[in-house]
Amino acid sequence: MGKVIKFILAFLMFFAFTYCAQAAPVIKITGLEFDNSDNLVIIKSVGKIFPKTMQTPEDNDKSVRTPENVITKCFLGSPDRVFVDISNAILTGNQKIYTLKNSSVNTVKISQFSTNPHTVRIVFEYNDKFDPKDFAVYANDRQIILRYSKSLLASEKFKTIYNNMTTGERNADFLEAATYSSETEEKIIDVSNTAETKYKTVKTEEKDTKLKSLFYIDSIDTLKTGLMLKGSGHVSLKNSFVLENPLRAVYDIENANVAKELRNKSFTIPNSSSLVVNGVVTQREILRIGQNTPTTARLVIQGDNAKDYRLVLSPDLQGLFIARRTDVLNAKLTETTSQVISYEAKNAGENLDVVNITLTNPASVTTFEENLKFYLDLQNVNDINQQALDKLHENPDYSGITAQKIATEKTRVTFALKDSTAINAQISPDAKQIRIYFKKRVKTEPEAPSVTPPKKEEQKENIRPSTIKQLYSVVIDPGHGGSDVGATRENIYEKDLTLSVSKLLEEQLKKQDVFTYMTRDKDKTVELSERSDFSNSIEPDVFISVHVNSTVREDIIGLETHWYHPHSLEFAQKVHEKMASSKNLSKWETTDRGLFQSKFYVINHTNAPAILVEIGFLSNPNERRELIKEKRQGEIAKSLADGIMEYLKSRK
Repeated sequence: MGKVIKFILAFLMFFAFTYCAQAAPVIKITGLEFDNSDNLVIIKSVGKIFPKTMQTPEDNDKSVRTPENVITKCFLGSPDRVFVDISNAILTGNQKIYTLKNSSVNTVKISQFSTNPHTVRIVFEYNDKFDPKDFAVYANDRQIILRYSKSLLASEKFKTIYNNMTTGERNADFLEAATYSSETEEKIIDVSNTAETKYKTVKTEEKDTKLKSLFYIDSIDTLKTGLMLKGSGHVSLKNSFVLENPLRAVYDIENANVAKELRNKSFTIPNSSSLVVNGVVTQREILRIGQNTPTTARLVIQGDNAKDYRLVLSPDLQGLFIARRTDVLNAKLTETTSQVISYEAKNAGENLDVVNITLTNPASVTTFEENLKFYLDLQNVNDINQQALDKLHENPDYSGITAQKIATEKTRVTFALKDSTAINAQISPDAKQIRIYFKKRVKTEPEAPSVTPPKKEEQKENIRPSTIKQLYSVVIDPGHGGSDVGATRENIYEKDLTLSVSKLLEEQLKKQDVFTYMTRDKDKTVELSERSDFSNSIEPDVFISVHVNSTVREDIIGLETHWYHPHSLEFAQKVHEKMASSKNLSKWETTDRGLFQSKFYVINHTNAPAILVEIGFLSNPNERRELIKEKRQGEIAKSLADGIMEYLKSRK
């Protein structure tokens, strides 16, 4: 009887132990993705990751079962290799072997090392180019990244240093493929002997990978006059723009991953002007850094002088110095000096020109655009090569390119722009060649408008429709969309609310026979320039952009209307008067925050009278709860439509 009891107790203990092990969160690992810089490996996974501080095997108490995904690394010899174990992880499919070319790593193997507990093992077999000190593991709740080298693969692919082109305008594919081959072990079952399982190796064809992370941002250092952002990989800038109230300069770095400890952090910029608020000394300019999308890092400079800052790219393309332009002008940023070897310019297609500048040594560069001029500042160039520049000027099409010394060892190349120009500036990985594309923007017909207005030539001369409402067209711009989610609270995205309200507004205007056009009618990414270009191609009577506000303070509520150009003020007044009427303020239990002259991109670059409305604060719990209701959205749309119609009628 005692033996039976012992057996039952043992079984119960085993069941409890097994249940606890199974209760731990398990992530599914689907494979590996290689960064083209021969620097990083991204572990593709499904499910939330619970990373625990990385341990060595001797520190890992195997008897203690925790819900975390413990990551362990260990170096072995004969052959030289390092493995990384991830606990509570399941590999979908069979083991895979990746063979890399021209790399410090020969092969990478991923397999299910054990099933009780579930552990996935990744083994790097390396050669004498490999430095063990460079091997590192980065993990957060969404991703695990392995870095195996700090040296970068030689490449001819240029990196972006300035871009205001839309996706459609962009000429160059900034993603470069890394070549590898892979092998997968497939299970073979012999039906004549089911007890025996065999494996065969299937070698797949060589593949090219697309990057998930080209630049891993891992540190921000405070210097005397600015901040230095550093990382692994090559910096590639996506675009930049300015926001108002408060003033912010925004810079996006494409294919970049921000270390978890840096995300959503604020850093005071040295040498910025001090400001006393309620007796407390603060700084006017701060830098915030965040992961805007899974593949885009966002830098935000906020303060009175936000537009006065410059981003200087280091000669190794692995760092960004952020400081006011006067400090950049007076600082010696690198010990390396360089000279211009040549300037070359040519036509590269319809309405497209490309300018190439070749240098003797790697350059430290800054770019910006002002007053129909594009500026390229070479921070360590002491010879502009006037003879080569004069030769370039022999072609009158490129006489608008000038170069001059602006400080010791600093040269500024200025490009005079004609009309509206899309620009994509790039630099070679060795930073010795700069290539700039200039594409003249031309008007294009709008894509698939929701209603096609009657052609003017079909209307009889001097005869107008019988009702005012039939004369007008309106472009509705639902803010954000796609990868740009906008403000976020409790898994509620601004992009979804703006689209919902915009569709209701469209319905309201269509009921009054107004021709309506949406910059987006579904959840997709639309760049700011695409929105204004779309509107300008239609030439509507008015343009309205719908947004939802947000702030760090949860107590702030209210409605805002923004305008920029003087001819938009009356339109803003009419719409805001309807939206923020005393009846609506009382019914919605909100406040009137008023009208603002703001230089938002879409209302600055749109030719028609243009406004941007903020229909409430997503950051306020009560207002957020109401904004997601269909009734509230319908009431907002009705008030906006009433304001639009009143303005249109007043113009007759």
